[in-house]
Amino acid sequence: MPVMATPFQSTPSLRTSSHSSCAPGDASRFLAREYFPETRRLHRCKSLFFRRDDRMCRATRSFALLAMLLGAASAAAGPADLAVLDKPADEAEMRSHLHTLSQHLRATPNDAVLLTRRGETWFRLREYDRAIDDFTRAIVLDAASDDAYFGRGMAYGRNGEIDKGINDLGTYIDRNPGSTLAYTKRGVRYLWLGDVARASADLRQAVALDPRNAEAHDDLGVAHAQRGEYDDAVRHFSATVRIDPAYQKAWHNLAMVYYITGKGPQALDAIGQSLQLKPEDRNALSLKGEILESIGRHAEARKARDDAELLPGGNWSEHMSIR
Repeated sequence: MPVMATPFQSTPSLRTSSHSSCAPGDASRFLAREYFPETRRLHRCKSLFFRRDDRMCRATRSFALLAMLLGAASAAAGPADLAVLDKPADEAEMRSHLHTLSQHLRATPNDAVLLTRRGETWFRLREYDRAIDDFTRAIVLDAASDDAYFGRGMAYGRNGEIDKGINDLGTYIDRNPGSTLAYTKRGVRYLWLGDVARASADLRQAVALDPRNAEAHDDLGVAHAQRGEYDDAVRHFSATVRIDPAYQKAWHNLAMVYYITGKGPQALDAIGQSLQLKPEDRNALSLKGEILESIGRHAEARKARDDAELLPGGNWSEHMSIR
């Protein structure tokens, strides 16, 4: 469930404009001082990345958003078990897929499987209320529909109804205790609530089930960072990028921890890796500017900040593939 993927970047990236919205699905980063010891660098991060407003921000006021921070909060989800989650890939295709599902449902309105598939498509379109409606209808028709519980748990979380989402994911986990993804998603949602203890327990279980679960390592790094356990945070962020070198969020989070702990050269290298993967990431460019400033490269820092100001913010997404 889901992280600054924008908390250090949850599970929800670092946002540089203080006036930007915090709608679910937005890639902004959230960083509040209560989650880091007081340092000058923290105050710099706070002024750059603190976000406010909107129900998800109100619900998640925690460094945990870092887990979702960078956008690819679920980059480690792996191959989808459900074809509809792999395809279609763009909005036009999804709308076409949605139309086909709706046509079938007109003929067989009590088909729980079709309702679940349509709910998953609504989710991918970020129309979470409609997704929740379809998943709920599927559950009423078939209380044994694990996919519907998982989907509704995901949709509730992204809709700001995080406790309900955790409950549904809990039902899925009770029935599927070997799902590393479900533990990861519930752990992310605990991060959104600021419940670091429960988040850590779920994320540790996710890693135990699959030591190569890059997303779980990344979000566990966020949980350690919230506690000021920076060595452990670095260990898990580093594990993420070893498993998946294209996991941009983890590179960004690694840069954040190095920067906050005064390791400017390492921070610069990590943010460079992040920007190689996503050159026009406003949050990463802003962080690069702060890192360059901290090591005395003022002209380059100014240029990075200026470049960042010209770029729009990004969005993060979550995979829903169940395994």
